[in-house]
Amino acid sequence: SILSGGVHSPYKGYETDPELKDTYSIQNAADMAGYYNDLFFDALAKRPNNGKINFIHSSPGFVNSNWGTEMPWYLKGVIRCMQPFGKSTKECAEYMVDPVLRSAAGQDMIARPNEAADGIFIMHEDATASKLTKEHTEDTVRSVWKTTADVLKRVGIDIDFQCSGWAR
Repeated sequence: SILSGGVHSPYKGYETDPELKDTYSIQNAADMAGYYNDLFFDALAKRPNNGKINFIHSSPGFVNSNWGTEMPWYLKGVIRCMQPFGKSTKECAEYMVDPVLRSAAGQDMIARPNEAADGIFIMHEDATASKLTKEHTEDTVRSVWKTTADVLKRVGIDIDFQCSGWAR
């Protein structure tokens, strides 16, 4: 997953408003997206039978791409002026696939946060290891997994809530 690994803030309303129905704002949506990515992919990484799959949430940094074309004109203009200072999409792609290529070659990947034996990898824009938010706990992982399962169930997709010994 490439979004905001290691740089986003936690979404504080994960328990009281897990779907942003009552507290929507651009900031809450951005925090929720990055935070939920970390938590959900960490839960996936720890599921039985996923031990050989590497789940990585990375932050690409500022990239000179077509990002921002959907923004209002006053933001788009500022973004377009700043984009030449961003890294190229080619350079970004090289960093983003670096741990995958290292793993395929039998080399060490980046370290997991907190020296964990399993779970998600968090990666900086330069393909070095990053950290989880301090609010990343088993309770928050479980809460986001349950929220995701509940939302998917409403559209007819039933994912197993069981994860790391959890029960409904």
